[in-house]
Amino acid sequence: MATYKIPEMESEEFALWQTLLEKRTGLWLPESRKVFLIAALSRHLKEKGLSNYSELYSKLDAGAISVLDWATLVDSLTVHETCYYRDIPSLKVVSSYCRNKALNGFQNEPNKPQHIQVWSVGCSTGEEAYTLAIELDKVNMGLKESCDREIYYGVTAVDISYPSLAVAREGIYAARQLDFVPQSTKNFYFNRLQDEYYQIKQQVRQRTCFIQSNVLELGKKNTQKFDVIYCQNVLIYFRQERKRQVIDQLTKRLKPGGLLVLGHGEITHVESEELTRVDNKHCLAFLKKDDVN
Repeated sequence: MATYKIPEMESEEFALWQTLLEKRTGLWLPESRKVFLIAALSRHLKEKGLSNYSELYSKLDAGAISVLDWATLVDSLTVHETCYYRDIPSLKVVSSYCRNKALNGFQNEPNKPQHIQVWSVGCSTGEEAYTLAIELDKVNMGLKESCDREIYYGVTAVDISYPSLAVAREGIYAARQLDFVPQSTKNFYFNRLQDEYYQIKQQVRQRTCFIQSNVLELGKKNTQKFDVIYCQNVLIYFRQERKRQVIDQLTKRLKPGGLLVLGHGEITHVESEELTRVDNKHCLAFLKKDDVN
């Protein structure tokens, strides 16, 4: 059997692929990740019997490659490094915010049901979204015990990767992916399967919805506004100007008084008259002003 030889990629070709990817998805591929692009593209060349990157580029740019093929390519260029309870300080800020919002609602509008909707942006294989749903369920149980009231809550999660979303919807994970989950939480919210796998229980899955989308479409699809937007390890893929555009779109989707949580180190400065930084040195979070629509 003949050995497949991976074609070389000239600097001009790499620049074309950088531009195409950013145009289609917003993702900016630095020079340091050129090797990942070559590896991903070479698999597509081999599968489709093409001889060089220019042929594949022309087909993609002309829309002659299927949506699934394009999604698979993008998926291979992003890092799906996530786990349950990845950022405890940020989760504590979310839980505290939701609890206080519910208590204020019970006091100010005693006859009105209290709803909390959370948006997980860049949810990957679902661990982040399910962690948020678990924490909301804990908040709800605490409210029932302390004041005999409940909240209605849900988590909407979006990601660009079809394969990742398929894993998320199934909710089955290897034991190592639950290493940071407290044992009591693991016992209560997960069913143990064979071969050291666990599945998130139905009571959590039914509160969580997974949708395929990319950040360029955040302002176009589903105009629902959220109480909490959780967006970590997403902005690392974008250039500075694009990061600002994404944050502007997220801010528009936040309810007045809502909470925006970003990842530490993903952006150095947030310029927005609508947002106020939460005083917490352990996480990067902002509140939207109450008088802003």
